[in-house]
Amino acid sequence: MGGIASVAMGALDPFVGAMAASTCVRGTALAMGKTADELTLEDWPTLQASIRRLLSPIAPESVISQIISDIEQEVR
Repeated sequence: MGGIASVAMGALDPFVGAMAASTCVRGTALAMGKTADELTLEDWPTLQASIRRLLSPIAPESVISQIISDIEQEVR
């Protein structure tokens, strides 16, 4: 797994575990007709929305925003 998918999964893992992180990223990719490895920066808005939906029940907005920012910094 490379690029944005692995960065996102790594960032999500401490909060939701590896299985949920992988499911979020892979599910987002599948919904767009791609594999997780095929996700690019063009797909970031959709992946970001999925990450926000995943984390919103368990983390405050400030934490979610920091995770999103950390992912963006690592992939750009």
